[in-house]
Amino acid sequence: MARDTRLVVRNLFVPNDFVGGKDRDHEACRSLWVAVIRKAMKDMAYADAKGLQPGLTPSEREKLQRIYELDAPENFFRSNWFEEICRNLELSASRIRTEILGRYINANGSTPFFG
Repeated sequence: MARDTRLVVRNLFVPNDFVGGKDRDHEACRSLWVAVIRKAMKDMAYADAKGLQPGLTPSEREKLQRIYELDAPENFFRSNWFEEICRNLELSASRIRTEILGRYINANGSTPFFG
């Protein structure tokens, strides 16, 4: 008996070998880019919270130094790289940028910790 190698997706038949190849790579890339944006958002939130805290433990200082080691997370949201990632994900870079930077950047344009 022949095995049915089709998959039903919203009333559309798709061969299983198509689902397992190029589309799987595309979804893996999308997941990676979403994780990159989420990590930058978490880094900004952490820096914002710790920047307002009066005393930091050595591990908190170390984590903040690792976050800012190469570049400030807010610079990621201003970068061409961020624009490209958003284009790939079909997201509005300006909308995300406005929301994130508005939430975590103070009036003088810097994060509280490294202002």
